Amino acid sequence: MGQKLSFTWYHKNYEITSIIKKLLYIRNSTIVTYIHIKILYLVMTICWNTTRGLIMEVVIGLIVILLVLFGAGYMIRRNIYKEVDRLEALKIEIMNRSIVDELSKVKDLKMTGQAEELFERWRKEWDEIITAQLPEVEELLFDAEDYADKYRFNKSKKVLEHIEKTLKHVDESIEIIISEINELITSEEKNTIEIEDVKSNVKKAKKTLLAHSHTFGKAHAKLDAKLGEIYEALKQFDTETEAGNYLAAREILILQSKEILNLLAKIDDIPKLLSECQTVIPNQLAELAEGYQEMLDNGFHLKHIQLGAELEKMTKQLQAYVELLSETETAEVKENIEEIQESIDTFYDLLEKEVLAHHYVQSATNKIDQQLADLLMQRKETQEEAELVKQSYHISDIDLDRQRKLEKQMNSLHKQFSLISTNLQTDQLAYSIMKEELEELEKQIDNVKIEHQEFKEMLQALRKEERGARQALAEAKKQLLDSSRNIQKSNVPGLPESLAQLLHEAKESIAKVSIKIEEIPLDMLAVNMLLEDAVQNIAIFSKQSEEMIEQVYLAEKVIQYGNKFRRRNRNVAEQLKEAEYHFRKYEYSESLEIAAAALEQVEPGSLTRLQAILDEETKS
Repeated sequence: MGQKLSFTWYHKNYEITSIIKKLLYIRNSTIVTYIHIKILYLVMTICWNTTRGLIMEVVIGLIVILLVLFGAGYMIRRNIYKEVDRLEALKIEIMNRSIVDELSKVKDLKMTGQAEELFERWRKEWDEIITAQLPEVEELLFDAEDYADKYRFNKSKKVLEHIEKTLKHVDESIEIIISEINELITSEEKNTIEIEDVKSNVKKAKKTLLAHSHTFGKAHAKLDAKLGEIYEALKQFDTETEAGNYLAAREILILQSKEILNLLAKIDDIPKLLSECQTVIPNQLAELAEGYQEMLDNGFHLKHIQLGAELEKMTKQLQAYVELLSETETAEVKENIEEIQESIDTFYDLLEKEVLAHHYVQSATNKIDQQLADLLMQRKETQEEAELVKQSYHISDIDLDRQRKLEKQMNSLHKQFSLISTNLQTDQLAYSIMKEELEELEKQIDNVKIEHQEFKEMLQALRKEERGARQALAEAKKQLLDSSRNIQKSNVPGLPESLAQLLHEAKESIAKVSIKIEEIPLDMLAVNMLLEDAVQNIAIFSKQSEEMIEQVYLAEKVIQYGNKFRRRNRNVAEQLKEAEYHFRKYEYSESLEIAAAALEQVEPGSLTRLQAILDEETKS
């Protein structure tokens, strides 16, 4: 039994080993899956036919280890094979990028000089790629697979990295070759087109220099020499082109294209700049100096405008600019001429400002003189009016301070104007400065006028306020008198104590106002306060007196109407008796309330009907 078991284990172990060896060389996933199943089947068979002892555990452990190693190796090899396939595809793609067609374009050029040298270099580089570098890559790809098959994974990865670097270098080399070919071809094409424009500009420059040589001054020689340099450079361009040196010719053409454009710009600018420096600006400076002197002769104070030194400075600058133009240096001259022109404009503005200021000073002086005279006259009138008002009215300390402040301001304005007039007569200040001072003085005069007018209106308001107070007092007296007459007409037996007190207070407040309003000087603030109290007291008295009259009338009617119920209803009789008692004591409100309550007991709604009848009688 033991020998049979040993034979069975050896037989199965040998079969597993054979299958694993085969599996390590297989890349097909379907076959691998099948082998996995086969191995699992054998393992189960072994486990079934062996005992559960030590031998079974060892066998299972070995099998698990083998499976793990196999799985890891399989995954690594599969990744390597994928990378090999990718690099193989990249190699084929590079091989298909043949630059033979690109090189054939170069043959259309003159195959001499630089063109021939470049063509030979590109052809050799391409031959090197085809005959050496790409075949080497092919061999390395086989080596990478071989290393993977032998489980030399690190070696295989290094080979693949080297292959990728090689292919990348080859691809970059091809890109450079194609770029250089395109540059050579486009250089020849651009040269053919652009040389015509450059030659046309050269002819234009030469024609201008010949036709207008006198307008360039000393710069003509420099410009002509520069044109000669460009002409010689273009000859060199033709030589390089004939020799097949298209790139060198391209560099010459680009440089000379810029040079001729720069030269044309100078040819255009120099006559204008020379005219500015030698004629236009000097004439402007002369006119400016003449106008400046004329203004001085006419009495203008112009010391603050340092024109003489600036004119001398600008004249020297113009001479220096002419020298720069003789060296064909135009950029600096153009910039500085603009600055000189701005300076000239500034001086003209300053002189014009003085002329305008002179006109203003001449007209404003008479105007301000008259304004101050009028203001001083008004001040005198206001002073007289204030003295009269003081005799009759009480003027507050604040208003008196306002008057004193106004007088000081008027005196100050007069002194300022006198000083300006003195400076104007002695020519001590520029008109622009005096203009600013006069403008400020006018503002101050306007402010003083406003304050003075407000003070005058305050004085007038005191008198107007007095008239208003007297009228209000008269109206209050009339209202009190009317209310008293209404009470008398109504035959009211007497006044309630509260209403009598109101009447007394109203008469007393009227008396206080009447006394206060006759005082000299008149204190309108106190008068207005007393008048306000009087008006309020009279208004309250008038309202309550009207209410009292209505209550008296209604109470009488209710009591009279209720008398017919006295004999029938003892309770009503007692209530009416009480109402009459309050009526005789002038307590009309309580009397009406009690009588109305008694009447409502015996005849509900009678009070409302009675009130309506009385309202109709009142209206009629």
